[in-house]
This record gives sequence, C-alpha cells and structure tokens, in this order.
Amino acid sequence: MKRTLSVAIGVVLLGSCGTAFAITDSETNASIPFSFSSPGARSLGMAGAFLGLADDATAAYANPAGLTQLAQTEISIEGRHTSYSTPYIDGGTAGVSPFSTAGLNISYADSSENNLSYLSIVVPRDRWAFAFYRHELARFETEFTTLAGAGFGNFQLFPFTSQAELKILNYGATAAFKATDNVSLGLGVSLYDFNFLTATGRVSLANPANPVAASAQAQLGDERGWGWNLGARFRLTDTWSLGLTYRRAPSFDYRAANLVFIDVQGNPLPAPAVFAAPTGVEFDIPDIWGIGLSWRPTDALVVNFDIDRVEYAQLTDRIDSLFGIADAASRLRLENGTEVHLGAEYTFANMTRPFSLRGGLWHDPRHSVEFDGTPANDNERALAVLFAGGRGSDTHYSIGGGWAFTKFQLDFAADFSEGVDTYSVSGVYRF
Repeated sequence: MKRTLSVAIGVVLLGSCGTAFAITDSETNASIPFSFSSPGARSLGMAGAFLGLADDATAAYANPAGLTQLAQTEISIEGRHTSYSTPYIDGGTAGVSPFSTAGLNISYADSSENNLSYLSIVVPRDRWAFAFYRHELARFETEFTTLAGAGFGNFQLFPFTSQAELKILNYGATAAFKATDNVSLGLGVSLYDFNFLTATGRVSLANPANPVAASAQAQLGDERGWGWNLGARFRLTDTWSLGLTYRRAPSFDYRAANLVFIDVQGNPLPAPAVFAAPTGVEFDIPDIWGIGLSWRPTDALVVNFDIDRVEYAQLTDRIDSLFGIADAASRLRLENGTEVHLGAEYTFANMTRPFSLRGGLWHDPRHSVEFDGTPANDNERALAVLFAGGRGSDTHYSIGGGWAFTKFQLDFAADFSEGVDTYSVSGVYRF
C-alpha cells in the first residue's frame, strides 16, 4: 500500500446484504493540519502575533514590509518538531432516525515530524530591503487502521488501512520599500512545491473467517505553482504600529483512482477493475488576509495582536467524487476561519546577554471537512459518518525565550494545543 497524505478525498465502501456499494471521502481527510503561523521561534513564542511588529528576517514571509526596519544583513534558520494527534472514526453505530453520530467511536493516530522549517537571508539597502527564503508550509504524515467498520441502520462501512503524506515547500523572493519614515510596503513572489500521496485499502468482512480485499484508492500529486504576497507596515506613533498582509497561494491538480477487487456480490474479481480515475482533481491552498497591531509601551515590553482570515473553503470548492456521487460529495463543507493571536515579549536588557521572555495564546478555528446538514440517503449518511470525527476549533498556548548576542540571536519556543504540539529553535546571524 502506498504511503499517502490526507487532505481532500479518500474512500469508503459500503456493504449490505452481501452487496458492496462505494462512496467517497475517507475521514483521513477530515483534519488538515496546516501551519499558517509566522515562521521563527520568536514569533511562535508570541503565539504567532507578529504582523504589526515584523522586525526580523522572518518578516520576509510574515509581512515583507517589515524588512525595512533591518539595518544589517541577516541570515535566519529554524528547526521544528511537531506532534500530531489526528482523529478518525473507528467503529460504532450512528443513529438513522433521527440521524445521530453520538454512537460512533473516535480514535486518534499519533505522529510527529522533524524538519528544517525556515531559512532566509535579508539584505537591507538604504530605503530598500531584499530577502530570499525557504519555508515549509506543511509537512504531515499519518497512518491508521480501523478495527471495525462504522455502521448505521442495516449498513456497515468496511474497515480500512490508510496512510497519508503531505509536504508543501515555499521558495520566495521579497522586496520592501520605505516610502516614508512611517510607511513601508513589501511584495513577495514565491514558488510552491506540492507533494501529496495517499493510499487506502478496504477489507470486506462478509465472511469473517476469510477477509477479502475490497478496494484500494490512491491520490498522487507532484506539482509546482506560483503565489505572491503583499505587506504594509505603518508606524502610527512612537509606541503603535500596524501591519497589513495578503497572501495568494496557488492550486494544484493531482491524480486519483479507485480500484475494486470484488463484485457486487462480494466475490473476488479475476483482476482489479478501475472504478473511477477522475482528472482535474484540485488542491487549493487557502489564501490569507491579515491585520496586526503592535504596542510598545516601554523599551522592554511589546504586545502584539493579530487577526488572520483564512479562506479554508477554497479546499472544498471542487470536491470530486471517485464513485460518481457528486451531489453527495457537494454536501461536504469546509468553512472559512478567523485566527486571533495575542502575544507579548519582555526583554531584560540589563543582563550581560539580554534575555527576552515571550508568551501568548491564539484561537485556531475549525478547519476540518464536515457534512453540511442532515443526510437524506445512505450515500450521504456514509459521508456524514466518515466526517463526524474531524477536529473542531482549538486554543493554543505558547511560551518562549531568547538570548541576544553581539551578532547572533538564539530563540526557542513551544506551542501547545489539543491536536498539535510544536517545538521550535531558531537562530539569526547579523553581519
């Protein structure tokens, strides 16, 4: 079974009275663990609230207008460890009349990733600044096996094994211009490298003593696309600054296929049959609007507040069905979400090596695909069951710190929530 990723469409087979009937979308795709927060341990320690401040090399991605604040050439590097807990439906029974998912069992697949998440160089020139960076927008793997198929009424969904893998890299070039002493503007262009692989296999238990492979579904994407981002920073007073950003990301076409190994009576076929292989299946990375306010009441303290509007609905604008039930698939929804970030940094400047202490919290809205409304038939009930285990909104808490040296700065941070824990170490070298 190929390794995979989850984020748009998986598969489910539905069986009753010895008949197997397939519908679309595995719950593997219900929780998409994107990371849209600003890169760098310093920003992470302040709960990702950074748009109005944007005063180090990570501004190349977060808010390019902030780069005009830098006086020296900087090289920035960050490494992260991220732990995921991905929910999925693992057996149980849903009520039919009225429809209810209260009787379903939810299990969690734990996984973790270590990666070089950010690398950049910034070169300031008078009223201009230029930057080049590499940023990992997403790196995620998961694997889980259901021990029993979830059911509703007289129907039972086949148990399955699923593996998923997603990786999105972003290579960017940014320019910033200080239009006046109080206004800076920034523009960035970036190349996204998209890799997506999923594999799901389902087993028929019509004869428990002799389990039979029922079907296999796969998704494969390996493409590149261009995006861009805009930023503006306004120095409102000596203590207040405002940041505005917009990030436009590309969409990618990928391939998908559904192979079946048994006929409608549950008998093995002499050779796998292609049930569906749609073209033009689309993965659209959400666009983001952001506004941030930074307040520095003293030289030692800075408080940041950001609001980000993430257009998650772009991911489900065009759900394609592997099983020819597009009307049912159109009932799956992913709503746009608003992230709210609040963070602060206090610097003990009198120390031999000034130390900064950081903390914050932020609201992560639901960005799990879910069934919209009440299902009206068995196809819709199966989709509603599979997507009943997606993760809802979450609150993140962060803490961090950092030491400033003559030419070097070392930062560390941790961000905790119910579904994702992130640990970061980053460094900045100035020359």
